[in-house]
Amino acid sequence: MKNIMEWKSSLQEPRAWLGALGIALAGLQLTVLEFSKAPNLMSLSILVWLAIASLIWDKRDELKFHSSVFSSVFGATLIIFVLIRSLSPVGYHLTVSPLICGVGLALMASGFKGLSSYWKELTILALLASSSILTGILNAINLPQLTAKFSNGSLWTAGFKSYREGVSIILPTGRVEVYGSCSGVESILLMFFVGVLFLFIIPIKRIQQVICLSVAVFIGFITNAIRVSIMAVLVASSQREAFEYWHGDDGSLIFALISVLIFGVFCWFAYVRSLTLTSEIDEDFLIDEE
Repeated sequence: MKNIMEWKSSLQEPRAWLGALGIALAGLQLTVLEFSKAPNLMSLSILVWLAIASLIWDKRDELKFHSSVFSSVFGATLIIFVLIRSLSPVGYHLTVSPLICGVGLALMASGFKGLSSYWKELTILALLASSSILTGILNAINLPQLTAKFSNGSLWTAGFKSYREGVSIILPTGRVEVYGSCSGVESILLMFFVGVLFLFIIPIKRIQQVICLSVAVFIGFITNAIRVSIMAVLVASSQREAFEYWHGDDGSLIFALISVLIFGVFCWFAYVRSLTLTSEIDEDFLIDEE
């Protein structure tokens, strides 16, 4: 009976309602993404929301829920604006709307003075909102041609008689062109975000942060280039069904998971494992002193 009373009283706290609202807004974005058929952005958004939930949970006891009337009304207005626009089929912006909702929630929870408490979460949402800008930057460096060069070099090293013309990889019995999702933009963006999320969760030195992000981007580029090489071989072997699978959303998602797994293994051995060992040594030292 006592536990039931405590549970009911906790539901009456503002943080419980704000948490429920945050979950609902995250669910709204994922639902819109489901209908938009954007699997790569869906994977990225799931990672973003999980990371934000983890960050807020870790500091839940440190957050101060004191917001002025103006801050609460302004924050609620931002969220209502997004909800009203979402009634239109094209009114909900897949990357910008979550940032607006995040700012609104932070204002409702802690006011303008408390926005700094959520700087990591808002930075993550801001990066998600700027994904189109980051995509433009990657396209400006002619990423498809770089991917084609690397994929052709990989095939040549593996013993295949391949050559490249622009963004086309040509084998004696087939050819593929590196455009769209094959260019590696989505893969690199995904790994860049994964690297940023890791940096926000695990504290490491500045030079290590630069190395970590560089490795994440490099892994995204390499795995996508290998995927392109495999597709070129499949085309040359007249395996059309296999090519369509690896060229489609399912094949792209598998290579995205492989990229994240490789990056996770790298981070474990390069950073997390050393931090764990250091923590265990410190604990043993304290026990010996006692």
